[in-house]
Amino acid sequence: MKKIKFFLLLLIILVIASCLPQNQTQNTNHELQDSDKQEAITYTLEQVSAHNTADDCWIVLSGKVYDFTDYINNSSHPGGKTILQGCGQDATELFETRPMGSGTAHSQRARSSHDQYFIGNLQ
Repeated sequence: MKKIKFFLLLLIILVIASCLPQNQTQNTNHELQDSDKQEAITYTLEQVSAHNTADDCWIVLSGKVYDFTDYINNSSHPGGKTILQGCGQDATELFETRPMGSGTAHSQRARSSHDQYFIGNLQ
C-alpha cells in the first residue's frame, strides 16, 4: 500500500512538473543570429548620434549599429580611447583606415568580435 501511495505521489509530481513553464535563455548581450540581423531593429543616424559618450557609445560600421558601451568600460581597446572618436556616428572610415593609429584596416579578429555588440541596422 505504501508503494502505491509513493508511485501515485511521484506520478502527481511528474504531471505537475511537466505543466510548469520551461526556462528559456534570453539573449542579454545583443547577440543575434545571422537570420535575426536581417529582421533587426533599424536606427537612424540621428538616433545613433544621441549615444556619443564613453558611458553610452553606439557606433555604426558598414551599415550596422553596435552598442560598444560595455566594451569601452570593461575591456582594453588596443588603440586606447581613440574608439571614443567613433561614438554616436558612422565610424566605418575610421575603422577601415585607423588614421590615428597604424593607418591600416582593423584585423579579422577585431571584426569578428563585433557580433556580440550588434543592436540593429542603420536605416
